[in-house]
Parts: sequence; C-alpha cells; structure tokens
Amino acid sequence: MAKRAASKKSGPARRLSDFLQHKGRDEPLPVYVLRGTDPYLLEKARLAVRQRTIGDAEPGLAVAEFDGQEAVLADVLDALRTLPFLAPRRFVSIRDAEPFLNKDTRPVLEKYLDEPSPTGVLCLELTSWNASTRLGKLVTAKGLLVACETHEPHRIPAWLRRHARETFDKDLAFDAARMLQDYLGNDFAALTHAVEALALYVGEGERIDADAVDALVARGHHERVWDLCDAVAEARVAKALELLDVFWTEGMQAPQIVGLLRPTFRQLVRVRALVDSVGLESAMSRAGVPRPAWDRVRRAMGRFSADDLADAYQALVDADLAAKTRPSDRMAMETLVHRLCHPRETRGLTAHEAAGL
Repeated sequence: MAKRAASKKSGPARRLSDFLQHKGRDEPLPVYVLRGTDPYLLEKARLAVRQRTIGDAEPGLAVAEFDGQEAVLADVLDALRTLPFLAPRRFVSIRDAEPFLNKDTRPVLEKYLDEPSPTGVLCLELTSWNASTRLGKLVTAKGLLVACETHEPHRIPAWLRRHARETFDKDLAFDAARMLQDYLGNDFAALTHAVEALALYVGEGERIDADAVDALVARGHHERVWDLCDAVAEARVAKALELLDVFWTEGMQAPQIVGLLRPTFRQLVRVRALVDSVGLESAMSRAGVPRPAWDRVRRAMGRFSADDLADAYQALVDADLAAKTRPSDRMAMETLVHRLCHPRETRGLTAHEAAGL
C-alpha cells in the first residue's frame, strides 16, 4: 500500500501556472479543488493531478470519473477506498461538482477528509469555492486549491506559440498570436479552438502568420461559420449550400472548410453536455462560446438534441477524413451540409443518397 507523505498546508489558492511548473515534484495530496470556468484550463489541471496521482499506470485500472449531477456519494467513497491495481493510487474526479456538494454529502466528505484513504486522490472541479467552510478549511489543511484562471494575460501570446508548436507542429508568429488575443480575448477555450482551425487552414504550411489570422478570424470567416450554423440549426439546406459556395469561391478547399466548422460544433457538443447540470448561460461560458454568438447557440440548442449533435460531429469527422484524400471534392462538402442539416435522416445513407435529400 502506498504511503501518504506528510500533509502540508496549501495556504491560498495556487495559480495553475505555478502548479504545472511543479508537476511531478510533490507527493499527491488527498484532495484537490480546481476552481475556474475555462474548460481548457480545467482539463490541463485535471490531467496534471492525474499524472501526479497515477503516473504512467493504465487509467482504466486507476481512474474513476463522475459528473457532479449524477455522482453518488457511496460510489465516490468506494472508488477512493478501493485499493489500486497496478498503480500507486486511484484518481477520482468529479466534474461540475457543485450539485454533488450538497447538505447531505458535505458532512460525509468532511468526515472522510479527517482520515482520508492513503491511496485515493479526490479531484473536484467547480466554478467557485468558499474556503471559509469546514470543508474548505479541510481542503486548505490537507489538499490544494488550484485557481484555473488567467492571471498573466501578457504571457498568452507566448503560450499560444508554444501550444501551436507542440500540438500541431506549426510556427505561430508572435504578431499572429497577439492578433488572436486581441480578437478573442483571454478565453483559452476559444483561443485553442482558433489555433486548431488555423493549423488546418494553413494545411501543409509550417507557419501561421498574421495574414492567416486576418483571413480566417478577423475578416468575417468566424461570423460566417456561425451563419452556417444558423442555417444548419434551422435545416435550411439551400442557405447552407449558399454559404458553402462563398468559402469555395474564395479558394478554400475541403480540409480548410472542415477545419473552420469542427471547433464550433465541438463547442455546441460541449454546451449540450453541460446545459442540464449548470444551465445554458453557464454552459456557454464554460464551453468558451463568444458572447456575440450566445443567441445563435440558444437557437441551436432548441434545434439539436445531444444525439443530433453527436451525429453532426461524426459527419464532420467523416468529412475531415474524406477531405484529406480528396481536398477538391465538392460532393463531399455538399454531403456534409446535408448530414449537418438532417443528422437523423441521413444516418447510414451513402454520400449520393444524403446529397439527394
């Protein structure tokens, strides 16, 4: 059985950047609270805690993940107290944990943290945290509160450049990174979506420059993508094809068009997954939806079920694969539009059958 290192008081919330810099240097603590609204930063923190907890062990044998709306206290405690198999410890994560931390579960968790399992690590993700409660004081005494927020905006361009290089093997020019920040602010989810779209936009090119940002983000493509989402949400195939024509006549090929659409639909999938537990506005904020697009997302949520969005996103994945082998194939893009507008009706149809709807 792994032994717990002597607990150290965590004091005030630790910045995410400081926490990541010390990744792997400390023994894992019994509990971590990740506070923030940016899904990208929360994921970075969660993965860092998981790495610190289980190292290179197989996650399937050492990780238990719960959603705060559905988590059952008994299951969480069982997971924390179960001895790890082929791993030093077990990592137990609860995302969107606010509904889980209620008047019934708090006293039990407080009792648990008085004598936590030496092989279990609990990770709670929340938008806010009150350190003055008894549970909050126990986290301060025996665990760590990590602030998953942007404290140093001036460092974001350098971070974006490193992210582009490490994730997509692209050289993001500094002035291009600054343009992204100027246009999208300090929202890491929106920024990382934009870098992904830009990486697809430049294709085989190694450099993402300011002209690419200007062409893809600042000059209306971002707005046009949401226009296309509007048309898709309302199943207006003719309008969606008309917008597709605009991209096509501007010289874009299929991989670039799919690259524009995938980050936006990923946001819609994320909003749909969160909306029942935290409400629509909080879900849009956490998913990194730009405020000017909130009304459009509201309309999309009224049109698409979770299954519809899953089908639509699968259509984008399929189109991405087709686009890489046939970048000039217009039929593939027209089929994509039909599948996006009619996700249920086109399920299982061939490309020609889908395009004929």
